[in-house]
Amino acid sequence: MKRDGILHAGLSGALARLGHTDRVVVADCGLPIPDGPELIDLAFRFGVPSFLEVVDGLLAEAVFESALVAGEMDSGNPMIAKALIERLGEPERVQHEEFKSLVADSRLVIRTGEATPYANVILRCGVPF
Repeated sequence: MKRDGILHAGLSGALARLGHTDRVVVADCGLPIPDGPELIDLAFRFGVPSFLEVVDGLLAEAVFESALVAGEMDSGNPMIAKALIERLGEPERVQHEEFKSLVADSRLVIRTGEATPYANVILRCGVPF
């Protein structure tokens, strides 16, 4: 058994299959998930696991070169917006409707138990060198 890191077998395998520029969505439990991307549903109950717990776990396991959020996050969920800037730098912003359409072009969606508005981010995979 693994000592640390991500223990969820599906998520661990999905991360191992990602390549440079692939997109990963970390989503609250209310974001509509289209058919297409692989879905890892971690939601256990409202708030568990939290959006930031999942983001922090991913940042410890993988390299991401950019982030994209809905512009409405700044006013609709300023706590999450500030936390993402602290972790990832300034993200690109698009309108929420455009954000939702970009989810379909992502390789992987990770659904969290977060139940607050706009707790969603699209991360673009980087390389460790």
